[in-house]
Amino acid sequence: MPRTYANISDILPRRARINDLSVPYRSGSLYILVFATVLTAILCAFAVIAREPFVVPSIGPTIFIIVAFPLSDQAHPRNILYATAVTIMAGVIGLAVFGLIDVQPDLANLSWDRAGALVIAVAIGVAGIMLLRALHVPAVATAMIIAAGLLKSPVDWLSVFAGVLFVTIIGVAVNRACGKPQALWWRPQPSDE
Repeated sequence: MPRTYANISDILPRRARINDLSVPYRSGSLYILVFATVLTAILCAFAVIAREPFVVPSIGPTIFIIVAFPLSDQAHPRNILYATAVTIMAGVIGLAVFGLIDVQPDLANLSWDRAGALVIAVAIGVAGIMLLRALHVPAVATAMIIAAGLLKSPVDWLSVFAGVLFVTIIGVAVNRACGKPQALWWRPQPSDE
C-alpha cells in the first residue's frame, strides 16, 4: 500500500549532517507556506512600485531554500549573493561572446548563437560557483535567463541582484527573529581531507 503523507514536511529529510548537501534542519510546513508567500508578495509589491524586474523565476527557489532549509549551504547569504553575482556576469558574457546583447530573444526558434550563449553562460556560472565554493543552484537559472535575452539592460541585471539581495536580507532577518537557525553570512564547509 502506498504511504500517505500528512504534509510536505513528511517527505523532507528529517536529519542530516550540517554542511552536507542534504538538509540539517527544516522549517515547519505552515511556516514555509506563510513566510514564502509573504516574502514573495513583498518582493512583487516592491517590483511593481519600483517598476524594475526584481522578480525572476530563479528567485522562487531561492525564497524556498531560505525559508525551508535555513541551515543548508544553499541558504547561506554569502553563497546566494556570490552565486547570483557570478551567474549574472556569466549570462552577460554569454550574450557578449555571441554578439546578442541587443538582439531580441526568440526561444521558440532557438538559433545556434543563442544556444551557444546559453551553454557559455551555464559553463561560466557553474565554474564560478565551484571556484568560489558558493553553492546556490537557483543562480544557474539566472545565467540562463540573461543569456536567453529575457533581461536586456544592465539596469535589469542589477535589479535581479537587488531582488535577490532583498529576499536574502528579509529572509535571514525573519528566520532569525522567529528563532530559526540561520547563518548570518557563511559557515565554511569542513574539508574532505
